Amino acid sequence: LGGLAVDISERRRMEIEMRRLAQAVEQSPVGIVITNLAAEVEYVNAAFLQMTGRSAEELLGQNQRILQSGKTPSATYLSLWAALSSGHSWKGELINRRKDGSEYVVFSNITPLRQPDGRVTHYLAAAEDITEKKRIGAELDQHRYHLEELIRLRTNDLQFAKSQAE
Repeated sequence: LGGLAVDISERRRMEIEMRRLAQAVEQSPVGIVITNLAAEVEYVNAAFLQMTGRSAEELLGQNQRILQSGKTPSATYLSLWAALSSGHSWKGELINRRKDGSEYVVFSNITPLRQPDGRVTHYLAAAEDITEKKRIGAELDQHRYHLEELIRLRTNDLQFAKSQAE
């Protein structure tokens, strides 16, 4: 009878742990999507749904191609599939399209999910919408370029004034 109590408490501990893991994935601020080997969506978390503007019903069973904007270079997809096909992870940027048609840039870390026997059966993607970060980066680059141009003009003015004074 004592062995039965241990088995039940171990099972209970495992169930609690599984619930905790499921909760962590579901509530993650990073978009999580799991696909089969044909890139058909089998799981999405709330952050991924928010990022894409789609519902789970619209994504489940669909190929991830429905998110493509057509603006991600084909070399990016070739690199992604070459890595995944050889059992390696891939990290990179994809330009996707939300349900409303607006584009967004996502940084994805995609990794093969292996079964205990080593077989890859699914892909797990952790995706972060970096559209705003890229916009701010481009804005900062623009400001930096503008400041460099102002400094160049001022330097020229000062050199001219100095030569005039001499």
